[in-house]
Amino acid sequence: MAKRRVFRTRVRCPGMEADLGPTANQHATIGRMVTLEKGLHSEVNVLINGAVVGSLAAPIGAKVVSAIDRGQLFSATIEKAFPIYDAKFKPTGAHLDIKVEYVLEKGQPAIETEKSWRCVDSPIANAHPTSSFFTNVAGVTFDGRQRIIAQCSVGERLHLRDPNNRFDKGAIKVLRSNGEQLGFVPAHVSRDGHSSGLAFRMDRGDKYICRISSLTGGGWGKSLGVNIEITDAEGFITAEASAVANSTDVAPGNNTLGWVILLIAIVLLLVVIVAHNS
Repeated sequence: MAKRRVFRTRVRCPGMEADLGPTANQHATIGRMVTLEKGLHSEVNVLINGAVVGSLAAPIGAKVVSAIDRGQLFSATIEKAFPIYDAKFKPTGAHLDIKVEYVLEKGQPAIETEKSWRCVDSPIANAHPTSSFFTNVAGVTFDGRQRIIAQCSVGERLHLRDPNNRFDKGAIKVLRSNGEQLGFVPAHVSRDGHSSGLAFRMDRGDKYICRISSLTGGGWGKSLGVNIEITDAEGFITAEASAVANSTDVAPGNNTLGWVILLIAIVLLLVVIVAHNS
């Protein structure tokens, strides 16, 4: 049975150009998604909007590389951001504390960091073992998609479709319910022809639910971006059904408590009446 796992680590990012002091830039950075990608020399690069800003430390990087080689998918978000300054207080990069989530299949080793941050199971995942992961949407700047994305909202349900793209047979469209296209699932996630890829799983009949987890960018000179959560449909439906059942289970308990209080009030009233008559 697959379990949701989490580890945290700090990344030195000399490629961060924005000053992340106590400014709006720092607040805008926290919560953003980053991508973990295997580099040319078996290091694990950290990317923001497709640009390499740093890499994982060697001990944890080696474990992540092994997991990537066997098809493991990761989603990572920035929890804290600290600026790095030189002797003249000129910003030269940043330290990012990132939270990395992944789904651990039975028999595979968990990833643990060297700084006492241990992998922890998500209690929600243990109760309802759904398989989900986060990624960004690729190709958001083409074909007027920025205008479409500007009308989207966090939590909006999306649809995944295979368009038989002549440039990438494994490409998967990301669509709104009205058919407007936001872009594509990134190639490293769809992985055409590979058994660990989303395209292979969809081709064999697996169903997935997709929603917008966050919207990024915007403002002067910045393109809008979309981060999405893709969840196994069967597990999602099971979890939703269980949540509904749990919510309905609460009502009888509340009603019983109400009747007990009412009964006590009636008894007290009768005692007062009897005492008054006597």
